[in-house]
Amino acid sequence: MIANIAPLIRLPAQADVFDYFVPKDLESTIKPGQLVKIPFRSSKVDGVILALAARQESKKFRARPIDSILDQAPVLTQSQLRLIKKFGEYYVVAPGRVARLSVPERPERASRAKPGAYAHIPFAVSRSQLPGLKEAAKRISQTRFLRIQDVSSFVWLLLHLIKHSRQSQLLVLVPTIENISAIAGSVQKVCSGKLAVIHSGLGKNAYWNEYQEVGSGRARIILSTRQGVFLPIQQNSQIIFFDSTSEDFKQYDQHPRYDARIVGIWLANITKSKLLFASSSEVIAEKQTAFLSLPASRSAPMTTVLVDMKNEMSRRDFSVIAGQTLEAIQKALAQNKRVVVIALRQESERGVSVMGILEILTKELKNCKVSSSLGQFDVLVATPQALEGLKLSSEKRNLGLLVFASIEPLLAIPDYRSGERAYYRLSHWRLLAQELGFERIILQSYSPDSLAVGAFAYGAFETFRAAELKNRKELNYPPFSKLIKLSYRGNNQNSVSELKRRLPNANGPFTDMHKRQSLLIKLSRGAELPDLSELGEDWVIDRDPENVL
Repeated sequence: MIANIAPLIRLPAQADVFDYFVPKDLESTIKPGQLVKIPFRSSKVDGVILALAARQESKKFRARPIDSILDQAPVLTQSQLRLIKKFGEYYVVAPGRVARLSVPERPERASRAKPGAYAHIPFAVSRSQLPGLKEAAKRISQTRFLRIQDVSSFVWLLLHLIKHSRQSQLLVLVPTIENISAIAGSVQKVCSGKLAVIHSGLGKNAYWNEYQEVGSGRARIILSTRQGVFLPIQQNSQIIFFDSTSEDFKQYDQHPRYDARIVGIWLANITKSKLLFASSSEVIAEKQTAFLSLPASRSAPMTTVLVDMKNEMSRRDFSVIAGQTLEAIQKALAQNKRVVVIALRQESERGVSVMGILEILTKELKNCKVSSSLGQFDVLVATPQALEGLKLSSEKRNLGLLVFASIEPLLAIPDYRSGERAYYRLSHWRLLAQELGFERIILQSYSPDSLAVGAFAYGAFETFRAAELKNRKELNYPPFSKLIKLSYRGNNQNSVSELKRRLPNANGPFTDMHKRQSLLIKLSRGAELPDLSELGEDWVIDRDPENVL
């Protein structure tokens, strides 16, 4: 018997899965998905079995024997093995590399460290909201898209599903570690001993232990960043993406550049699990998407005011903080409410920045504390990071006004999705602001005619959606095509032109933001995927890129 094994060590791309001979004494207990010890080169390393075969296909070398089985319980389930195959085919990645992405590193010494305690943020819903929440919970199995207006109602839904759902496990995928930390405290309080938390910030032992809790089924609810799509969840589970429009669900800086939302669809199909995309905004889709909405926990929603900075620029006393914005800040302070001003950049010589605004407001607001730190403040000037993780929760009753000083850096990116991303980001920040108790949002914009700005400020999403779809159809961009970006990072000057000759329909070459020569393939519906498996390590294959640049 032969076992196809992926060594769990760093290997070149061309080194993938190796054949090993199964000794007679192991044949009765060997299984796909098990961790084994194997001889590799001059040492012994851990490996994972991806498949078993009656005989060795290649006769070029003699298969070496497996040394031992490290654990009788497979570390990869049959569902994960199927997912590895699907993933490899779609993202043009060798199965061994996907296996190494899926299997956690085994600690040398077993340790049952207790999970850490998470700070408890007091999420709360009102009694008047409960009937609407319970009605939405009844209908949750009938939809794939959920509209959320604050975090409290979403956390209530999670706890309700844990108590009443018939699904085996609840896997909640969250864009960032900070957002996990914000939610985990409330879940841990209710589900002590049944919660697993998975993210890249965990140590080797902690990650391995949490992985085992998931695979054994002891973990009833799992909170994870995008890597959670590789976890060994049970059949008939529930998979929920929180803030599903976030670009953080796309791997952008390491190979393979996968999109967890796409992999999540495969995982749901393979495990026969229910799938739910929860978002604070509507999405740009070819067909209008039907959303189920959770009622907000506040009876009085925030108001949003758009300030036209193009008009402000014509004034002699122009300032990056408009006159009416300054008046609104002073009014909020007079009502003993705290103000938060958001700039996308910490420092900038020309553009709007935290340090520039801090200097202006310190001069204008003489009798209050203007600060750039999260300590004591009357006016906080910060990047959007101040909103993430709900760090301002302790000030929930005191927050009055939230100001976005400028979002132009988001709109200025020369990419077909820049407007869409700006709209999604603003909607996400509004979700956090709603949870934090802000009463009012002021959006200063130097692009007041932008349809993305109008969609956010005035609720004119359909106008924005229609215009976006029209432009994308004319230029054959998603959702009317699939994109593959190929970027060259080698030293052969002729490689890009040679590939361009092989792929005459590819756009480019062009220089991307990483200063790499790139090609863009647009696959129309029904078109065959070109063979990209032989490109080698010098090429980065980015399927469904978040940003074509």
